[in-house]
Amino acid sequence: MNGRFLLQGNIISLIASIIILYGLILLLENGIYFALSKTFLILMTLVWILAIPSYISYRRSELRKQWILNSFAIPAMIITFIGMILAYMGNFLGIEIIVLGYLFEPIAGISIYLSTLSSSKIYSSLFFWGAVAFTIGLPLYITNLGIVAVIGDLIKMVGILGLINIGRKTYLTKPS
Repeated sequence: MNGRFLLQGNIISLIASIIILYGLILLLENGIYFALSKTFLILMTLVWILAIPSYISYRRSELRKQWILNSFAIPAMIITFIGMILAYMGNFLGIEIIVLGYLFEPIAGISIYLSTLSSSKIYSSLFFWGAVAFTIGLPLYITNLGIVAVIGDLIKMVGILGLINIGRKTYLTKPS
């Protein structure tokens, strides 16, 4: 495994998670139809753009069970892109398709989870299970339980921060 690329992927994922958190909070404050606003769609576009270098970094890190990442990350990006196009056209179906695309995120993350377990079971688990809770929480915005997605994203961020800290100490201080 190439730890420098793993660290890079985690840093990009953290940035995306911060942007997502801001968007999720705006949705809580403004309601589900805020998802069709230019502000929210710009945030999601930034997250989608960040998915590309994140995927490339994780792919270059030579994760365990790399095929899982390869099999689920690309369809997730394609599905969310289609959803974003529809959402930009004002069609709420686009938001539902984006949520569908996000269902692939925790599945793709299994490779990262398996690869980081040896570094830290706690942070690896927080990263993975936070992503699961975030994903489960997305459709709950319809029932005013979007806070589940917010909490999931926060848990995921704690896991990412822990893995970044470990990676920074491990991969940036050791000669390659």
